[in-house]
Amino acid sequence: MAERSESRYEEALTSYLKARVSRAQLLKASLAGAALAAIPAGARAAGTVPVKIEFPYYPPIKSGSYSPEGILDIFNITDTAEHLAVTFLTAGVNNASTIGLSGVTLKIVQAALAEEVYHVQFLESAGASTLTDSFSVPDPKMLTDFTTFFQTIEVADTLFNAAYMTATREFAEIGQPTLAKYAYQIGSVEAEHRTLARTALALANNATDVPPNNKAFETDLFLYVRDAAAVLGDLGFLGTGSIKASYPGTAAGLAAAADMASAVIQQTPNDAATSVTATDNLTGQRS
Repeated sequence: MAERSESRYEEALTSYLKARVSRAQLLKASLAGAALAAIPAGARAAGTVPVKIEFPYYPPIKSGSYSPEGILDIFNITDTAEHLAVTFLTAGVNNASTIGLSGVTLKIVQAALAEEVYHVQFLESAGASTLTDSFSVPDPKMLTDFTTFFQTIEVADTLFNAAYMTATREFAEIGQPTLAKYAYQIGSVEAEHRTLARTALALANNATDVPPNNKAFETDLFLYVRDAAAVLGDLGFLGTGSIKASYPGTAAGLAAAADMASAVIQQTPNDAATSVTATDNLTGQRS
Protein backbone atom coordinates (compact mmCIF):
# COMPACT_ATOMS: atom_id res chain seq x y z
CA MET A 1 0.00 0.00 0.00
CA ALA A 2 2.82 2.33 0.94
CA GLU A 3 4.60 1.45 -2.31
CA ARG A 4 1.51 2.37 -4.38
CA SER A 5 1.19 5.69 -2.53
CA GLU A 6 4.86 6.44 -3.13
CA SER A 7 4.49 5.61 -6.81
CA ARG A 8 1.45 7.90 -7.15
CA TYR A 9 3.37 10.64 -5.37
CA GLU A 10 6.32 10.32 -7.80
CA GLU A 11 3.99 10.41 -10.81
CA ALA A 12 2.23 13.48 -9.47
CA LEU A 13 5.54 15.21 -8.74
CA THR A 14 6.85 14.43 -12.23
CA SER A 15 3.69 15.81 -13.84
CA TYR A 16 3.88 18.93 -11.70
CA LEU A 17 7.54 19.59 -12.61
CA LYS A 18 6.85 19.08 -16.30
CA ALA A 19 3.97 21.56 -16.11
CA ARG A 20 6.16 24.09 -14.30
CA VAL A 21 8.90 23.73 -16.94
CA SER A 22 6.39 24.12 -19.77
CA ARG A 23 4.89 27.22 -18.18
CA ALA A 24 8.34 28.66 -17.58
CA GLN A 25 9.34 28.08 -21.19
CA LEU A 26 6.09 29.64 -22.38
CA LEU A 27 6.59 32.66 -20.14
CA LYS A 28 10.18 33.06 -21.31
CA ALA A 29 9.11 32.96 -24.94
CA SER A 30 6.29 35.43 -24.28
CA LEU A 31 8.59 37.85 -22.49
CA ALA A 32 11.18 37.58 -25.27
CA GLY A 33 8.51 38.29 -27.87
CA ALA A 34 7.19 41.22 -25.90
CA ALA A 35 10.67 42.63 -25.45
CA LEU A 36 11.39 42.34 -29.17
CA ALA A 37 8.07 43.99 -30.02
CA ALA A 38 8.95 46.87 -27.72
CA ILE A 39 12.10 47.64 -29.70
CA PRO A 40 11.53 50.16 -32.50
CA ALA A 41 11.50 48.60 -35.94
CA GLY A 42 14.18 51.02 -37.07
CA ALA A 43 16.59 49.81 -34.42
CA ARG A 44 16.00 46.18 -35.38
CA ALA A 45 16.52 46.98 -39.07
CA ALA A 46 19.71 48.90 -38.33
CA GLY A 47 21.24 45.77 -36.86
CA THR A 48 21.74 47.15 -33.36
CA VAL A 49 19.78 44.26 -31.84
CA PRO A 50 21.46 40.82 -31.62
CA VAL A 51 19.88 38.40 -34.08
CA LYS A 52 19.98 34.64 -33.73
CA ILE A 53 21.80 33.13 -36.70
CA GLU A 54 20.77 29.68 -37.90
CA PHE A 55 22.13 27.46 -40.65
CA PRO A 56 21.10 24.00 -41.87
CA TYR A 57 22.71 21.10 -40.03
CA TYR A 58 23.10 18.99 -43.17
CA PRO A 59 23.87 20.42 -46.61
CA PRO A 60 20.81 21.25 -48.67
CA ILE A 61 20.44 18.73 -51.50
CA LYS A 62 18.39 18.96 -54.66
CA SER A 63 16.97 15.43 -54.54
CA GLY A 64 17.16 12.16 -52.63
CA SER A 65 18.48 11.79 -49.11
CA TYR A 66 21.79 12.55 -47.45
CA SER A 67 23.86 10.82 -44.76
CA PRO A 68 27.55 11.32 -43.91
CA GLU A 69 30.20 8.86 -45.02
CA GLY A 70 32.02 6.64 -42.54
CA ILE A 71 35.30 7.76 -40.97
CA LEU A 72 37.37 4.96 -42.51
CA ASP A 73 35.83 5.55 -45.94
CA ILE A 74 36.86 9.21 -45.77
CA PHE A 75 40.35 8.29 -44.57
CA ASN A 76 40.86 5.72 -47.33
CA ILE A 77 39.76 8.08 -50.10
CA THR A 78 41.91 10.96 -48.88
CA ASP A 79 44.86 8.60 -48.41
CA THR A 80 44.45 7.52 -52.04
CA ALA A 81 44.50 11.16 -53.16
CA GLU A 82 47.63 11.77 -51.10
CA HIS A 83 49.31 8.73 -52.72
CA LEU A 84 48.47 10.24 -56.11
CA ALA A 85 49.97 13.57 -55.04
CA VAL A 86 53.20 11.93 -53.83
CA THR A 87 53.42 9.96 -57.09
CA PHE A 88 52.93 13.00 -59.33
CA LEU A 89 55.18 15.36 -57.37
CA THR A 90 57.98 12.81 -57.08
CA ALA A 91 57.87 12.36 -60.85
CA GLY A 92 57.87 16.14 -61.24
CA VAL A 93 60.94 16.62 -59.05
CA ASN A 94 62.76 13.77 -60.81
CA ASN A 95 61.94 15.51 -64.11
CA ALA A 96 62.82 18.98 -62.82
CA SER A 97 65.31 19.92 -65.53
CA THR A 98 62.87 19.01 -68.32
CA ILE A 99 59.98 20.89 -66.70
CA GLY A 100 62.18 23.86 -65.89
CA LEU A 101 62.09 23.66 -62.10
CA SER A 102 65.01 25.33 -60.34
CA GLY A 103 65.83 27.57 -57.42
CA VAL A 104 62.92 28.58 -55.22
CA THR A 105 60.37 27.07 -57.60
CA LEU A 106 61.97 23.63 -57.24
CA LYS A 107 62.15 24.01 -53.46
CA ILE A 108 58.44 24.90 -53.34
CA VAL A 109 57.59 21.68 -55.20
CA GLN A 110 59.91 19.64 -52.98
CA ALA A 111 58.34 21.10 -49.85
CA ALA A 112 54.86 20.34 -51.20
CA LEU A 113 55.99 16.77 -51.90
CA ALA A 114 57.26 16.38 -48.33
CA GLU A 115 53.99 17.73 -46.96
CA GLU A 116 51.98 15.20 -48.99
CA VAL A 117 54.20 12.44 -47.60
CA TYR A 118 53.51 13.64 -44.06
CA HIS A 119 49.77 13.61 -44.85
CA VAL A 120 50.09 9.97 -45.96
CA GLN A 121 51.98 9.05 -42.82
CA PHE A 122 49.40 10.67 -40.57
CA LEU A 123 46.38 9.17 -42.33
CA GLU A 124 47.88 5.70 -42.31
CA SER A 125 48.90 5.99 -38.67
CA ALA A 126 45.20 6.63 -38.03
CA GLY A 127 44.18 3.47 -39.88
CA ALA A 128 43.78 4.59 -43.50
CA SER A 129 44.62 2.38 -46.47
CA THR A 130 44.94 3.51 -50.06
CA LEU A 131 42.38 2.15 -52.51
CA THR A 132 45.00 1.92 -55.27
CA ASP A 133 48.66 2.57 -55.96
CA SER A 134 48.31 2.39 -59.73
CA PHE A 135 47.98 5.89 -61.13
CA SER A 136 48.40 7.56 -64.49
CA VAL A 137 49.21 10.87 -66.12
CA PRO A 138 46.55 11.93 -68.65
CA ASP A 139 48.81 14.26 -70.63
CA PRO A 140 52.60 13.79 -71.11
CA LYS A 141 53.04 17.59 -71.01
CA MET A 142 52.12 17.48 -67.33
CA LEU A 143 55.64 16.19 -66.66
CA THR A 144 57.53 18.09 -69.35
CA ASP A 145 55.99 21.56 -69.66
CA PHE A 146 56.28 24.19 -66.91
CA THR A 147 52.85 25.74 -67.45
CA THR A 148 51.01 22.44 -67.79
CA PHE A 149 52.78 21.03 -64.70
CA PHE A 150 51.67 23.87 -62.45
CA GLN A 151 48.21 24.08 -63.97
CA THR A 152 47.83 20.40 -63.09
CA ILE A 153 48.87 21.13 -59.51
CA GLU A 154 46.37 23.98 -59.32
CA VAL A 155 43.51 21.73 -60.47
CA ALA A 156 44.56 18.81 -58.27
CA ASP A 157 44.95 20.90 -55.14
CA THR A 158 41.66 22.66 -55.77
CA LEU A 159 40.06 19.20 -55.72
CA PHE A 160 42.10 18.05 -52.70
CA ASN A 161 41.24 21.15 -50.70
CA ALA A 162 37.55 20.77 -51.54
CA ALA A 163 37.67 17.10 -50.52
CA TYR A 164 39.11 18.01 -47.12
CA MET A 165 36.51 20.77 -46.78
CA THR A 166 33.83 18.13 -47.30
CA ALA A 167 35.60 15.81 -44.84
CA THR A 168 35.63 18.63 -42.27
CA ARG A 169 31.87 19.08 -42.64
CA GLU A 170 31.16 15.36 -42.50
CA PHE A 171 33.31 14.88 -39.40
CA ALA A 172 31.39 17.72 -37.76
CA GLU A 173 28.08 16.10 -38.74
CA ILE A 174 29.01 12.82 -37.04
CA GLY A 175 30.28 14.53 -33.91
CA GLN A 176 34.04 14.21 -34.48
CA PRO A 177 35.39 17.73 -33.88
CA THR A 178 39.03 16.66 -33.53
CA LEU A 179 38.93 14.88 -36.89
CA ALA A 180 37.25 17.96 -38.35
CA LYS A 181 40.17 20.04 -37.12
CA TYR A 182 42.73 17.60 -38.54
CA ALA A 183 40.98 17.69 -41.93
CA TYR A 184 41.08 21.48 -41.80
CA GLN A 185 44.80 21.40 -40.97
CA ILE A 186 45.51 19.27 -44.04
CA GLY A 187 43.10 21.11 -46.33
CA SER A 188 44.66 24.46 -45.46
CA VAL A 189 48.02 23.21 -46.71
CA GLU A 190 46.43 21.95 -49.95
CA ALA A 191 45.08 25.47 -50.44
CA GLU A 192 48.62 26.82 -49.98
CA HIS A 193 49.81 24.44 -52.71
CA ARG A 194 47.13 25.77 -55.07
CA THR A 195 48.20 29.36 -54.46
CA LEU A 196 51.91 28.56 -54.80
CA ALA A 197 51.24 26.83 -58.13
CA ARG A 198 49.46 29.96 -59.34
CA THR A 199 52.35 32.06 -58.01
CA ALA A 200 54.82 30.07 -60.12
CA LEU A 201 52.61 30.62 -63.16
CA ALA A 202 52.18 34.33 -62.42
CA LEU A 203 55.94 34.81 -62.11
CA ALA A 204 56.28 33.11 -65.49
CA ASN A 205 54.07 35.88 -66.94
CA ASN A 206 50.81 33.93 -67.12
CA ALA A 207 48.40 36.84 -66.79
CA THR A 208 45.40 34.64 -65.92
CA ASP A 209 47.15 33.63 -62.68
CA VAL A 210 47.34 37.19 -61.34
CA PRO A 211 46.63 37.45 -58.49
CA PRO A 212 47.81 34.01 -57.33
CA ASN A 213 45.64 34.29 -54.21
CA ASN A 214 42.42 34.81 -56.15
CA LYS A 215 39.83 33.42 -53.73
CA ALA A 216 38.26 35.10 -50.70
CA PHE A 217 36.63 31.75 -49.78
CA GLU A 218 37.78 28.33 -50.89
CA THR A 219 35.16 26.80 -53.18
CA ASP A 220 32.86 24.06 -51.88
CA LEU A 221 32.70 21.43 -54.64
CA PHE A 222 31.53 18.11 -53.20
CA LEU A 223 28.65 16.61 -51.29
CA TYR A 224 30.72 13.52 -50.46
CA VAL A 225 34.49 12.96 -50.29
CA ARG A 226 34.06 10.00 -52.64
CA ASP A 227 32.87 12.43 -55.31
CA ALA A 228 36.39 13.91 -55.42
CA ALA A 229 37.79 10.47 -56.23
CA ALA A 230 35.25 10.13 -59.05
CA VAL A 231 36.42 13.41 -60.60
CA LEU A 232 40.09 12.37 -60.36
CA GLY A 233 39.15 9.15 -62.11
CA ASP A 234 37.27 10.98 -64.85
CA LEU A 235 40.30 13.24 -65.38
CA GLY A 236 42.44 10.16 -66.04
CA PHE A 237 44.61 10.07 -62.91
CA LEU A 238 43.42 6.73 -61.52
CA GLY A 239 44.95 4.33 -63.99
CA THR A 240 43.21 5.32 -67.22
CA GLY A 241 45.67 7.95 -68.45
CA SER A 242 48.24 7.40 -71.18
CA ILE A 243 51.29 7.28 -68.88
CA LYS A 244 51.21 4.73 -66.06
CA ALA A 245 52.72 5.65 -62.71
CA SER A 246 53.08 3.63 -59.52
CA TYR A 247 53.26 5.06 -56.02
CA PRO A 248 56.98 5.36 -55.17
CA GLY A 249 56.59 5.10 -51.39
CA THR A 250 57.25 7.60 -48.63
CA ALA A 251 61.02 6.98 -48.53
CA ALA A 252 61.41 7.78 -52.24
CA GLY A 253 59.16 10.83 -51.83
CA LEU A 254 61.24 12.21 -48.96
CA ALA A 255 64.45 11.48 -50.85
CA ALA A 256 63.15 13.51 -53.80
CA ALA A 257 62.16 16.31 -51.42
CA ALA A 258 65.79 16.42 -50.25
CA ASP A 259 66.55 19.09 -47.65
CA MET A 260 63.02 20.51 -47.92
CA ALA A 261 61.76 17.40 -46.09
CA SER A 262 63.38 18.63 -42.88
CA ALA A 263 62.67 22.29 -43.61
CA VAL A 264 58.90 21.67 -43.44
CA ILE A 265 57.57 22.17 -39.91
CA GLN A 266 54.42 20.87 -38.20
CA GLN A 267 54.83 17.42 -39.76
CA THR A 268 51.88 16.09 -37.78
CA PRO A 269 48.61 17.66 -36.63
CA ASN A 270 48.69 19.20 -33.18
CA ASP A 271 46.14 19.71 -30.43
CA ALA A 272 46.28 23.02 -28.61
CA ALA A 273 45.71 22.33 -24.91
CA THR A 274 46.29 26.02 -24.19
CA SER A 275 46.23 29.13 -26.33
CA VAL A 276 49.39 30.90 -27.41
CA THR A 277 50.26 34.27 -25.98
CA ALA A 278 51.78 37.34 -27.61
CA THR A 279 55.25 36.37 -26.32
CA ASP A 280 55.15 32.89 -27.92
CA ASN A 281 56.62 32.03 -31.32
CA LEU A 282 53.45 32.60 -33.32
CA THR A 283 54.76 31.21 -36.62
CA GLY A 284 56.68 28.19 -35.36
CA GLN A 285 55.81 24.58 -34.71
CA ARG A 286 53.61 23.57 -31.78
CA SER A 287 53.19 20.09 -30.38
